Amino acid sequence: MRIFSFFISIFLGSSSLFAQDTLSLKYPETYGLRIGVDLIKASRNVWDNNYKGFEFSADYRYNKDWYIAAEAGFEDRFKQDDQLSYTTSGMFLKIGAEKNFHQNWLDMNNLIYVGGRYGLSLHNQTLHSYRVNTGNAYFEEEMQYPELKSTGLMAHWLELVVGIKVEISRNLFLGSHVSMKGLFYQKQPEGFENLYYPGFGQKYSGNIGVGFGYSISYLIPFKKKLKEQRVITIPQVKN
Repeated sequence: MRIFSFFISIFLGSSSLFAQDTLSLKYPETYGLRIGVDLIKASRNVWDNNYKGFEFSADYRYNKDWYIAAEAGFEDRFKQDDQLSYTTSGMFLKIGAEKNFHQNWLDMNNLIYVGGRYGLSLHNQTLHSYRVNTGNAYFEEEMQYPELKSTGLMAHWLELVVGIKVEISRNLFLGSHVSMKGLFYQKQPEGFENLYYPGFGQKYSGNIGVGFGYSISYLIPFKKKLKEQRVITIPQVKN
């Protein structure tokens, strides 16, 4: 649409029969606090009996393109497979900022953003059982049931976040995001390791984690700033 308008303006400017007018429109840009919840974590409480948790999110518009953002929540997760079973329970906090790269038209408030987070989790872990590898094919692997509880564990990580937020109704938004996480510090249980981190998820090789989420949020307006945008009017015939 912008390319089409560009060529039209060249044509009209080179013609002596037509003149082009521009009109400056002023409209308010909304600044406020957007509060939301993670839909995946909320729904998982219903369909997954081994999970309890929630995540609240918030962002505040600092200037035209930048937002201060944070997420906080709680997770309690039980997992069991052929090799071990454990429960991780704790709180997490993520703080950072994000930049909106979407050029909204008039009073639209949609976002296509890239941002970063610093994440922190404080959690406990209980190792219910694990299988001992004997290293000998003639002996069966033994299952141990230590019920080993470790408290005061923590993890710190950095996160790269890419996402969108679309205004579906006045001040009501649906969002989606993906994230890449890098763990740089952790306090681990004695004689074992952290198996899951609230807010981070499961760790993969190289201390790397990935995540995604869907959210619904509501914007509480605090103030509005006038923004000027120029538009091309319908060409007029010269007298």
